Parts: sequence; C-alpha cells; structure tokens
Amino acid sequence: MDAIQNEPDAFTLIDHSNPVHAKVVVVDWMLGNACSYACSYCPKSLHDGSVRWQKTKDVLHLYHQMKRHYVDERDKIVWLQFTGGEPTMHPRIIDLLRQASEIGFKVSLISNASRTPRFWEKISGCLNSVILTYHSEFAELNHFIRVAKMMEDRISVHINVTMLPDRFDQIFEDAQALRAALPAASISLKPLRQGFGAKLFDYTKDQLQVMSKGLPSKYAPVGEKPRAQMRATTRSGQCETLPPNEFILRGMNRWRGYNCNVGLESLRVHKTGEVYRGVCGVGGVIGYLGEDLDLPREPIRCTKDSCSCLADILIRKEL
Repeated sequence: MDAIQNEPDAFTLIDHSNPVHAKVVVVDWMLGNACSYACSYCPKSLHDGSVRWQKTKDVLHLYHQMKRHYVDERDKIVWLQFTGGEPTMHPRIIDLLRQASEIGFKVSLISNASRTPRFWEKISGCLNSVILTYHSEFAELNHFIRVAKMMEDRISVHINVTMLPDRFDQIFEDAQALRAALPAASISLKPLRQGFGAKLFDYTKDQLQVMSKGLPSKYAPVGEKPRAQMRATTRSGQCETLPPNEFILRGMNRWRGYNCNVGLESLRVHKTGEVYRGVCGVGGVIGYLGEDLDLPREPIRCTKDSCSCLADILIRKEL
C-alpha cells in the first residue's frame, strides 16, 4: 500500500461517474443453482441444481428488512439483481418479481434468455432492466434476439457476450449480429476468468483489443441502470472514466487496503442463504436468509488482492 500512496498518478479514488448511482444499493441475489445450460467455462456449482431454490417466505423476510434499513432509514434505492443458476427457473419467480415491484424496489434479472417469449411477456412489467448473457455453446441466436427485442424499447437491456478464446471469431460474428438487430441495447464482450477467479483465459493481444473496443451503440440508452461507469481519480487530480470490464482488462482492479462501500451500496445473497456485503465476500457472512440481520452501516477495508466481479468494481472505493 505504501507504493500506491507514494505514487502521485496512482488511482486513489474510484467513484460513480453519475452521483445518482451512489444512492443505489444493488443486491446480487442467487436464488439457486439450477440452470438450463451447462457451459464449459462455468463451474458445476453454478448450474448443477445441487441446491434447492430459496423459500418464498425467507426471500420476502429479507425484502422487508432491506426496505427498513436502506429505504426508510437511509433514503436509498434498493435494486434487486436476481441471478443463479438461471433465476427464471425458480418456481415462484413471477410472484417474487411482482412483490418486489409492489414494495417499491427496482428489479433486474441476469438471465440466459432461454425461457419462452410468453414467459417474458408475463414478467416484463415487473422489470426495470435486464442483463441477458449470450452463451454461444447453447444459445439460439434468433430466439435470443426475439426475447431481447421484446424489451429493448421500454427498459434498459444489456447483453453480455461471453468470449471463448478458441471460438472467438464466430462469437464475435454473433455479437455483431446482436448489435445490428438490437440497436438500443448495450453490449459487452465479456472476458472469461478461469474458474470464475481472478485469472483471465489465455486471450491473444488482438482479442483483448477487440474486447476493449467493444460494440458501442450509436443510439441513446433506453431506461435506467443501477450502475454505469466509474470515475478513477489520482492523487494529483487526474481523472478517467471507465466501464467495469476495462478495469479488469488493464489490471487496474486491485484495491487491497482501500475503504470500500461494499455493503452500503451492495449486498450479496448466496444460493445457500449466506448474506454478504458483496460478491467478493469481504467482511465474511453477516447473516443468513430467513433470519433478522444486522445490515452494514459503515465502509470496510478491502482485504482482496483483486476485484474480479463487475458488480464489486461498480462500488465506491477510496485509499
């Protein structure tokens, strides 16, 4: 940490480029680990269905705790981001989405879009945004486009395209087809990490450049997102605004020793019910789904060598 403090051009503050996003508490919520896909780069623990879906009464209990702690006491905006596994497979997902919307939360799904268009029609009124991940090993391109197109003119639609190095060119062609068919959606060419850890797959320099350049839209974004880009500021006052992927691609995602707002701007509900401040797990388990929790009130010192999750990168940090 001393080397960082003594370097005037090192980034000492990572903050939201849009100050409105500082009021948002993004809850990354794993409802279970069953999935309609079994991608080669995905750990079995994220798709093998070995964990039962969470009980509706336990989910609703945490809804009410978060409303009291974040909304009523701190005037925050709670934005639920359901994931899995494949969250749309939860047997009560429609009810969970509707009740979250009724309580005043904003709601997102991180989904592979494999459910039928009829299903998406049923839930679209409960969603404020959606993150659809295009997994080329299983996804059917035309179906994926049809699902995304149902929503892109009404809510924020973001598409992550998982970029396997050995199929990079074909996947990039699919990504270009998505860009052409879905002009209002934002698209990220997502670098894959080995075992979902800190180390990237073995990409060539050219592949890294393609992902960094991305496929930006020429159109103004539709709807709203819980997070966007982060502004990195050096001790000498130099600023740079970057998307979260860029921190990973440049190796700039190392903030051990920084004070981080994880837990104040985020929460993580694990598939087995443990509740953490964030996906990183810094600070350890703060409680369990179905129990009364003592939710965080102060920032925490980062203890991780790297910040490898996009959700955690999109949180304020200061040296």
